[in-house]
Amino acid sequence: MDRKNFIKKSALLGGMALSAPYLVTANQMQPQDNLYSTEAILEFVFAAHKSLEETKKIIESHPLLLNCTSQFKKGDFETAMGGACHMGRRDIAELLLAKGARLDIFNYTFLGYDDFIRKITTDHPHLLNAPGPHGFTLLHHAEVGGRAKLADWLRSKGLTEKMFKGIFG
Repeated sequence: MDRKNFIKKSALLGGMALSAPYLVTANQMQPQDNLYSTEAILEFVFAAHKSLEETKKIIESHPLLLNCTSQFKKGDFETAMGGACHMGRRDIAELLLAKGARLDIFNYTFLGYDDFIRKITTDHPHLLNAPGPHGFTLLHHAEVGGRAKLADWLRSKGLTEKMFKGIFG
């Protein structure tokens, strides 16, 4: 390669290298006014802990809040569905599910997908000790969901804690 071609290729590649970080992150950058505020998310998640009417009101006026997640402490994430489930609010959980809420292993436990929980914890035994929102365990979710047989099965597998305290920073 001659000097002239070397300089052209170097300039082209150098320019691409300088612009690459911007091009990669440009699609991820959104103006903050296009995002829900922490306060709006918390209001929705808190409502789903205790009030069917307030949850309905919020989700009907802001449907995209459905799967938003709040962080109460470092690493302690919770959705409205998670709050409804660990508080034993089947009515709220069913509303959120009807709206298309995403589910996790704790929600499935609360809602009574016993065979699924047995299968996934048999295949992945470490999940028996997975902490849910605020440290609530699968056993807690089975009990508040009225899943006595599943709760007994979880105990037979060694899960005795209903809550893992102090795990979130």
